[in-house]
Amino acid sequence: MPTAIHHQTSLDDLVHTSEQEVLMKQAQRWLGAAVIGCLLGLTGCGTWMHSDKQSVTIFTNPPEAAVVIDDYLHLTAPGTVTLSRKGDHLAQANKNGYEPASLKIDRTWSWWVLGDIFGCFIIFSPICIMNDIEQGGYYTFDDKVYVTLNRSSASSPALSK
Repeated sequence: MPTAIHHQTSLDDLVHTSEQEVLMKQAQRWLGAAVIGCLLGLTGCGTWMHSDKQSVTIFTNPPEAAVVIDDYLHLTAPGTVTLSRKGDHLAQANKNGYEPASLKIDRTWSWWVLGDIFGCFIIFSPICIMNDIEQGGYYTFDDKVYVTLNRSSASSPALSK
């Protein structure tokens, strides 16, 4: 006849198991809070990570052209200017003996938008994307912009026959 094994559970075993369960639940809560914190950190991260302004270096061919951006920022190329990401900008270059040239400095979406999309998708909050769009963190510019000026016809030397 088979013998039954009878295991007697002591009060110490029950208390120990109960403490482990409490510690596991606390650890799960902290982990959950950390995950939610990370996701919240991703929301609006475009503005947080690279601000609403960006330095852009403008080069001209030929160099030493006077450049005016949005009718108020002046520099001699090559030069670096800090632009707001909240909108596109217009650069106008001038140099004696050359036709004036204009170039629109267009903004494009930033890779930080992926953090917004992922973070907002998880926590269902479009506010983070709207914040980056309004503040400019949703966008970026090329770090370097090149403007080419053409010689003006009046300054071209006459060809001898």
